[in-house]
Amino acid sequence: MALRLQKCGSSDPLKLLLQYILRQFLCHLALSVAFLAAVLVAGNVLKGMMDLLVSGKLTLGDCAALMAMLLPPMASHALPFGFVAATLLAVGGMAADREFLALKSSGVGPLKMFSAILFLASCGVLLSLAVNFHYAPRAISAVKSRIQNIIREEPLRFIAAQKFIRDFPGYIFFVKEIAGDRLHDFHIWELDDRENVASYIHAERGTCVYDESRQALVLTLERGTVEKQLGEGKISPLVSFERLSLDLKWENIFGAMVKPKKIRHMTLRELLILREESVKKCDGATYMAVQVEMQMKGAMAFAILALVLVTLPLSVKLERREASLNVALALLLCVIYFFLMMILSFLETKPHIQPHLILWIPNILLQISGVCLCWKLCRR
Repeated sequence: MALRLQKCGSSDPLKLLLQYILRQFLCHLALSVAFLAAVLVAGNVLKGMMDLLVSGKLTLGDCAALMAMLLPPMASHALPFGFVAATLLAVGGMAADREFLALKSSGVGPLKMFSAILFLASCGVLLSLAVNFHYAPRAISAVKSRIQNIIREEPLRFIAAQKFIRDFPGYIFFVKEIAGDRLHDFHIWELDDRENVASYIHAERGTCVYDESRQALVLTLERGTVEKQLGEGKISPLVSFERLSLDLKWENIFGAMVKPKKIRHMTLRELLILREESVKKCDGATYMAVQVEMQMKGAMAFAILALVLVTLPLSVKLERREASLNVALALLLCVIYFFLMMILSFLETKPHIQPHLILWIPNILLQISGVCLCWKLCRR
């Protein structure tokens, strides 16, 4: 270890020690956060973008831009995991090499050794607060804006010739030919709630444009006929038309990414405004939902410090430097914490038990446990 410390370029032993621990910790932190963020972004791509990419509705450039925009929301979950994994890898490696024991024998206490990590964990709390309350919600809004621009610029990208199109809820389309911005020989089957054909529309030609005010693709058909199913095998007489418009809602194309903004996707300013409005309207349900969401985001940020407090003495006790084992343990701890927070968030429908305050119980328990474990470690 002496050779490692000499490379840091300082004569103060304690400063050398802190620089060494900081360098090890920051390296593991960057790799851990990048790993989980990449996994989460890849999961979103496979879930919502791969089919669109294969079908040509998204280009590689669009997909790459959307993936980059999804990084801040993923960071809100990756940061706690990164700090836990970095603590297990850095401190666990030192303990496995008996460096922790050697330093303690030299009179360097655990608090001095871990002060740099605790300082970084405190900085991580501030960073996570900024991500949870500002950058992540803004990133979600940027994703929706990007998708709107894609549809606005090239609406015909979502309608292909010589293919049955089932992307729009309640309709099946077939276009024989697309020439420029004109659609020729258009067939539409309108479906009922049971996915049975309710009516059939045929038009000689049509156009498709994006209407931002209605947030829909507006399909305008010209010179066609409408035939409705009356049930029991009966069909209504053909009805001719010269011009017919249909609004095709586009939420179904991109799934959850383009649904109306939810409370969990709001910035701190938007949450405060919504809370004030709910008080004026005496809307207790919305008020409690906002309170729970605000406390949830705050508790998730402070979980970084709470988890690190528990992980520090745990790393020393385990004395394991295997990366796979430490990463798996970090994932297990974070999954248990996130699952518990998710369960507690369901209590928002029971305002009499103050669910927004109950969300802090896991953090408080973790911090008490961490302080007790660290105290035992110092006395050992």
